[in-house]
Amino acid sequence: MRKMSLLAVAVLVLQLGFILSYVSAFHQPTPHNIPIAVVAEAGLPEGLDQQTADRLDAIDGTPLETRTAVDTAEVRSLLRDRDILGAYVIGANGTDTLITASAAGSSVATALQSIFTEVDAAQGRQFVVRDEIPVGVHDNRGLSGFYLSVGWVVGGYLLAAAFGLLIGAPTSRRETCMHVGILAVYAILSGALGAFLTTHVLETFAGHWFPLTLLGTGVVFATGLFTMGLRALIGVAAVPAAIVLFVILGNPSAGGAFGSEVLPSLYASIGRWITPGIGTEGVRSIVYFSGTGVGQPALGLAFYIVVGAALLGAAALVRRRHTASASPLSQ
Repeated sequence: MRKMSLLAVAVLVLQLGFILSYVSAFHQPTPHNIPIAVVAEAGLPEGLDQQTADRLDAIDGTPLETRTAVDTAEVRSLLRDRDILGAYVIGANGTDTLITASAAGSSVATALQSIFTEVDAAQGRQFVVRDEIPVGVHDNRGLSGFYLSVGWVVGGYLLAAAFGLLIGAPTSRRETCMHVGILAVYAILSGALGAFLTTHVLETFAGHWFPLTLLGTGVVFATGLFTMGLRALIGVAAVPAAIVLFVILGNPSAGGAFGSEVLPSLYASIGRWITPGIGTEGVRSIVYFSGTGVGQPALGLAFYIVVGAALLGAAALVRRRHTASASPLSQ
């Protein structure tokens, strides 16, 4: 009875943590420091672009982080290099243009439209919107990459947790190699099949099967190896720990349609360093930005793989010391 009560309390804490984390992340998205460029068309007074940039930077709450650009060609280059998320082109005829990139986060594009609706209304001007890098026609609000990533992550930690709960942590180097080997094969299959579903079956990310396969394999293997190492070192407590890290913190901080520029600061700072966010950012970089920005997800996955291997090594060391201390020869 006591164990059942403690288990119920533990599950309740995880449930409430899930609710608190998700609602905290998404209940009131507020733009902050969205990087944009300002361009003044030919024929306008010199220095108008910088003056406008200064006024935009002075908006209460600092929703924008503004720079100037020479022309729209530079804007397109900055957008594709992911140095900015939008641009404001001051028109010589009184009609301005807001350039967005919804592929980088549809909520960021929406936030920019809201901000500049107020800005132009206050100046008695109007603007039109041009989505320079839109999400795919089969990728509603850019959410497909998020759900693909979450699927990979869930598979990774579920397999590792199942090994730990149903089979037990490895007790020898041979068993460790076997567990890691099975995880590696599973990660390859999971990455390839997940990518196949989204590129060939659903045609959401057509033409990107191989790089998405590599990304998915890395996400599954990194998540699984980290969970496996944690399970070997601390026991069954690794399962709720993995849920806290990858689900309660990782999923909402990944953002989905929300870019980090509209999430609370805590989630914005950790999102790209937990595997759901790593995967989401990786998909976005591969599909919409020709691989620009994929280095950070690769670094994040390498970190989890190294830490997971280190945890397995630490567990093996603890196991050897315990065996040595229990040996009759040590008495």
